[in-house]
Amino acid sequence: MKSSIAESYANFVMKFKWAILVFVLVATGLAISQLSKIDIRNDPDTLLPQTNKYVSTNNFIEDKFGMGNIFVVGVEVKEGSIYQDWFVNTVQEIHNKLEGMDHANKTNFISIAAQKVKNMGVTEDGSLLFKRLIPITGIDTENKYTAREQLKFMKEGLDTNPVLKPFIVYEESLKTDKVCGADEVGCIAKGTFILADYGNEIKESYVSWVRNVIEILEPYQKDDRIRISIAGEPYFLAFMMVNLLDHWYLFAISILIAIGILFFETRSIKGAIFPIVGVGISIVWTLGLMGFSEFKLTTMMVLTPMLILAVGIGHAIQVTRSYSLSKKRGEDFKIATSSALVLTIVPATLSIITDAVGFATLSTVDISFYKAYAYFGMFGMFSLLITTTTLIPILLSIFPDKKEEISHKPNHNLAKWELNFGEKVGALAVGNMRIIPLFFVLLILIPSIYFTEIHKGISNIFVEKPSLEEIVSGNKFDLMPGVEKGINYAEAAFKPHSNAIQDIYRLSEIMPGVISFNIPIRGKEPLKPVCDDAYYDKLYMLEEAEADVEGYIATKTCYDPDEDEPQGIFNKADVLTALEKMEDDIRQHPYIGFTASYAQYIKIANMLLMAESKEATTLNDFRVPSSEYLLAKDPDDDRDPDALVSSYNGLLDMASSPGDLTSMVAQNYNNGVVMGFINTMDPKKTHEALRYLQEYIEEHRNNEGLNKIAFGYRGADEVADSKTEILEGIGGFLGATEATRDVTFENWIMNPLGTALAIFVIVTLIFRSFLISGTLMVILGVTLFAQYGLAGYFSAIGNWAGNLHFGNLVTLSIAMGLGVDYSIYMIAKLREEYANTGDWFESVKVSIATTGFSILVSVIVLIGAFIPLMGTELGNTWGLSIYITEAIVIDVFTALTILPILLFILKPKYIFGQK
Repeated sequence: MKSSIAESYANFVMKFKWAILVFVLVATGLAISQLSKIDIRNDPDTLLPQTNKYVSTNNFIEDKFGMGNIFVVGVEVKEGSIYQDWFVNTVQEIHNKLEGMDHANKTNFISIAAQKVKNMGVTEDGSLLFKRLIPITGIDTENKYTAREQLKFMKEGLDTNPVLKPFIVYEESLKTDKVCGADEVGCIAKGTFILADYGNEIKESYVSWVRNVIEILEPYQKDDRIRISIAGEPYFLAFMMVNLLDHWYLFAISILIAIGILFFETRSIKGAIFPIVGVGISIVWTLGLMGFSEFKLTTMMVLTPMLILAVGIGHAIQVTRSYSLSKKRGEDFKIATSSALVLTIVPATLSIITDAVGFATLSTVDISFYKAYAYFGMFGMFSLLITTTTLIPILLSIFPDKKEEISHKPNHNLAKWELNFGEKVGALAVGNMRIIPLFFVLLILIPSIYFTEIHKGISNIFVEKPSLEEIVSGNKFDLMPGVEKGINYAEAAFKPHSNAIQDIYRLSEIMPGVISFNIPIRGKEPLKPVCDDAYYDKLYMLEEAEADVEGYIATKTCYDPDEDEPQGIFNKADVLTALEKMEDDIRQHPYIGFTASYAQYIKIANMLLMAESKEATTLNDFRVPSSEYLLAKDPDDDRDPDALVSSYNGLLDMASSPGDLTSMVAQNYNNGVVMGFINTMDPKKTHEALRYLQEYIEEHRNNEGLNKIAFGYRGADEVADSKTEILEGIGGFLGATEATRDVTFENWIMNPLGTALAIFVIVTLIFRSFLISGTLMVILGVTLFAQYGLAGYFSAIGNWAGNLHFGNLVTLSIAMGLGVDYSIYMIAKLREEYANTGDWFESVKVSIATTGFSILVSVIVLIGAFIPLMGTELGNTWGLSIYITEAIVIDVFTALTILPILLFILKPKYIFGQK
């Protein structure tokens, strides 16, 4: 049946080969026209599920307060302190250039040159007075006395601002040359930071934006007097794209490697060029579809064309080999091309179906780039049936070889090295050396057990008896505790030796932290609408009629600004006092380096206004004016803390410029944010810090003041998860980090198992044999567990480009689909040879020498195709390459050795039932 279908297809192709060729050319032209629309933006906001509580929290914060695309530039002085005119002017110059870029949120910029960072004082009439730290024109370089006074004013403004100083100034100990601790004496200011914020529009033009940044900073990086360090989410994500583009030549190298291997295999220019042409067309079609769909992609999608290249070359080799062998048997080129089609179309179709299954299961994961892998991977795989298995025979028939000398060699006209390969590898599958591949499997399984710590996970599960949901969530139970599923975004993006990573390492040493977090705060009680004219008209009528005015006022549902107390939780002293204590508490955690909220501005206002003069300010007054504080300072103080806070709000509002406070508190004083930084990038430690924040909120949410606050997002909120959540969503880069961990835990077991189940069903239907599908599951299981073992190894040594973060997780399902590919070709060849000879040893030897050798060549091409991914500075593409390469190498070894062993033991009828 399969033979008749294959023959009918071959006849159809040969009959309409010119029409097919025209179709391919037209489709290729259309695809090329769509390439300019490819949208690669590396946007984490679109990568992760929008319903995830951390993602929805980030979206809320960015919408209300901005600070969603923070870019950091650290500027250190090598000699002296930062209080030098040329240094301050240099920082201001950099600040102004960054602020002048398109889509800059100028009011959110924070640096010594920013408008919102000011010297805070008090006027003679008791009002707050905020002045910029440095003049708009910079420090005077002509008059030394004026410059000295300006620098003194700047230093005074920083020293009296305990909120922002540790955030934008790096002080170094004169004794240790390390960052100064809190209240440490003998320190010198050696660096400062520029925190720039940009709108989401830059994501549409990341490459041009980051090239502009590099161009701006390049002259200052060459200045021997200073050291420049760069970090931040938009810079990282954009620079990944630039790094990939700047290494374009590595892709050309991979193509040349493929051509060289094909020429070695076929000894023919056409045999080397036609496969590249066919696979290249598939790649162009896939890229064209990416452009046409305008799907938002990431740099990790570079894996797709590389996999199409590798898989396509594998199929192309099978076609060209079949054609070459037919020619050597003396067949006419027309018969040889038809024969190549007949022999390869069925196994090619079956193997591509399993390849596509590996991609298809990814579409069930609610991550955009997983879906992109699924959609475009499936399209690319199926397109190979046209561009390689079909097109290459057409090209060989249009451009036939010269008449080739007929070979009468035995053993299928195989070359000597192919025969040697078949005999030596075949001995591992059918001879007395079968113990070697079995021993090899043990060498894979034992270290994998050790590094995954699966024995500990199973033991804990038996003891604690958790539910499946608890195991999948990973917060309490982990089946493989040795495999870290969190992400270190920095090292997942770039290799440790890269300049980008070295910069972020340096910033992590001199800044309070480099991983931001934001905790949104909302008043539980909704704000009342301002009373309208109808309310006042009725009020005046009641007053004139001397009716029940008090009762009317008491039952009103609107807000009267003249009569009612100010609305909003940030007008409540107990709320601000609770936030003050919360910040003091969480700063004690070893991984939390800095926090800030609007409560800090109230504390600064109190410190300034409680002092008789600015010189008399004391940190003892750096407090929220709570009843406890006021009475401790003066037992006779009977002022209302809420009224005092409201007056501070008014003074702060009058003294500040537009945008100075809006990154901390909304204009309605009922929404705000607690922001901070985590001082580690280790995924285990960032998860610990996040859990600490969540548990602190949960433990103290009913405390006085905090009981008026709704933190983050809970399951009841319409923009959050539909699931019942107990712990709060936290935003910032810490939230994005935890969101990826959530996604990994939801899919690290279930997705590969779903892929395996789909492959099992398809293989069973293809071969009508549970024994064959079961055999393939054993082989895939070995490969899958080896990948978990690799992830455990990288976790153990702290290589965060190689642990099982969500970027590497995608390779598990893809590798399973590709792994079955080789086994299907081997099973088809073993069946054919055994039907002809009835000799299992001979069938194995010939199958390995022919199909097995072609598989080996295709794997070498695949590894060569990954050179661009391994050769850049990118950590994510390196991780993808390592996982795929490991899986494919194991798949090939097991397909050539373990598969024949298991088939001989089980003797499925699909193969052995023919004799």
